[in-house]
Amino acid sequence: MTMISLEDYYRYSPRPAVQATIRRQMLGEGGTYEAFVEQLYADIDESIYELQASRELRQNDSEDRISLDILVALKRHGYNATHDSKTGGHVDLSVRMGSHSWIGEAKKDGNFHEGFLQLTSRYVQASGNFAHDQGGLLFYMVKTEDALGKLNAWRAHLSTGGHPCTDCGTNRLAFYSTHKLEGSGTNFKIRSVVVSLYHRPVDKSARKSAEKKVARKTITTKPGK
Repeated sequence: MTMISLEDYYRYSPRPAVQATIRRQMLGEGGTYEAFVEQLYADIDESIYELQASRELRQNDSEDRISLDILVALKRHGYNATHDSKTGGHVDLSVRMGSHSWIGEAKKDGNFHEGFLQLTSRYVQASGNFAHDQGGLLFYMVKTEDALGKLNAWRAHLSTGGHPCTDCGTNRLAFYSTHKLEGSGTNFKIRSVVVSLYHRPVDKSARKSAEKKVARKTITTKPGK
């Protein structure tokens, strides 16, 4: 393997991707929990944007399939990212790096409140450390349109229930809310984010394509075929 020279390091180290790699390496060996979560959310959002860019290919994906694609991307970045891990229950996303840990619950096309209850009353961090006080709710909107409208309605519901909410400065389809965990009595910060995968084109080309699919389906379902 070719060694990286000092000249190469100074040339490439300012690049964002290289900086992110260095930060992850540092977090694996130490660093603050807040820095870990900040980098993790940047990496999760990168995966989300890739999913949204290919939403036409995601129409038949299950909730588990979408979550696994995000976890696979996180593993490539060096995270210990697992699906359906048992941490007080079978949590959808469990992520660790070094001593830091984070959990996330995913729901497809709704059921926001159930995911919230699971994250705040059932699941615990894999580390068991209540100082690891952040988690995420990921809502995959495949059959549901107006993702931002649904997210704003969920935010209003939380605010009305006495849970302070703040904007996310990096993802327009996300916000933060703070909650008191019943068991520990400690605060838990949740990042709610919607992944907009709705795809229902209505242009002329799309209408023709839909008509052809219906015609093919009609032919193949005729008796004797």
